[in-house]
Amino acid sequence: MQNHFIIEMLGIKDTNVKVWDISQGSDALIVELYTEKRQQKCPFCRCKTKRVHSYRIQPIQGPVLPNQQVKLFLRKRRYLCKDCGKTFYERLQMIDRYQRCTTSLQAEALMYTSSSSFKTAARWTGLTDTRLLRLFDRRNIKTNRVLPRAIAIDEFKGDAGGERFQTVIVDVENKHIIDILEDRKVDTIKKYLRSRDTGQVEIVVMDMSKWFKKAVCDVLNHPLIIADRFHFMRQVYWALDEVRRQVQADVDKPIRLQMKRSKKLLWKSHFNLDEDQEEKVEKLLEIDTRLREAYQLKVMMEKWFKESDHQTASKNLDHCLASLKRSGIEAFHRLRKTFINWRQEILQAFVYPYNNGYIEGVNNTIKVIKRNSYGIKGFERLKKKILWQQEMKKVMG
Repeated sequence: MQNHFIIEMLGIKDTNVKVWDISQGSDALIVELYTEKRQQKCPFCRCKTKRVHSYRIQPIQGPVLPNQQVKLFLRKRRYLCKDCGKTFYERLQMIDRYQRCTTSLQAEALMYTSSSSFKTAARWTGLTDTRLLRLFDRRNIKTNRVLPRAIAIDEFKGDAGGERFQTVIVDVENKHIIDILEDRKVDTIKKYLRSRDTGQVEIVVMDMSKWFKKAVCDVLNHPLIIADRFHFMRQVYWALDEVRRQVQADVDKPIRLQMKRSKKLLWKSHFNLDEDQEEKVEKLLEIDTRLREAYQLKVMMEKWFKESDHQTASKNLDHCLASLKRSGIEAFHRLRKTFINWRQEILQAFVYPYNNGYIEGVNNTIKVIKRNSYGIKGFERLKKKILWQQEMKKVMG
């Protein structure tokens, strides 16, 4: 009963592996194992044999117990095939070929890599950093070759493989990472899309990147493109902030410091301000007429975004664009041109319930992965780390 418990504790699934002896070493718990003799199938000629050729003792690294390391010594048999005359070692589930640690220990270490750095995972399981990296790099994580109906594309700052930015592609409807691309170049995205089955793709959600738009339109024959709500409204806040900085440069130091600290307050939705905040905003707007006009235009765009639906968005946007045209502020003239160039994609955001919310969450997760690992310079390793974490989340629920 005790030996059976030890076998389970070591994560050994082979029913023919038994405990021979247990002893306490100077730095580890020593467990000696042996295998029961069984009929084997020759890997060369596929004939069956039970003839033993020789034995050898294989040292194996076991799991880390709360207070000490476990060292295993397995007495393995080498069999002789009577038909072809070749010899071979018995195959066991507990250890892979050419490995020096159990498969259960490898699985435990790989599980830890999904939520921590390689160095931390190696320390927790008693493996060396290099061994764990070799195990991880050998993992083959499959990606879907058939793209779904609705996908989203976005960039993130990965600093891997000699490129600052990488591209992530996700399934918007099922909230699933499809693949990671090594950079954000048009040719790279085109090459990827052409290598996949894109027959089902109807909708693509993206930020307002002309390069993403060009790649998607060239390969997918002009699918339905939806501009992400956050990204096109961010253009409004950027225009307001440009005016704030212009005014800030023209005023005295005390007021300049006040305006410098007012960015979040001016960006906050006018509909969510309390009375105290409204008074603070009004005092800021009294400083310069340019800032007042810019803030009024921002409120107008917020009202359009908040109150419009798929039936009224187009008409209300026309009124907003007309007001932007009459404005004397250059930043809002550029904003008007951006909305005109992306008009169709922006209006689609009021028709379909898709956005880049999930993909932005993925980008935040990638930031955490990079921070925990103090950066990952190899692109393939970074890609595997991202996809591996997703796989482990599915398994862990």
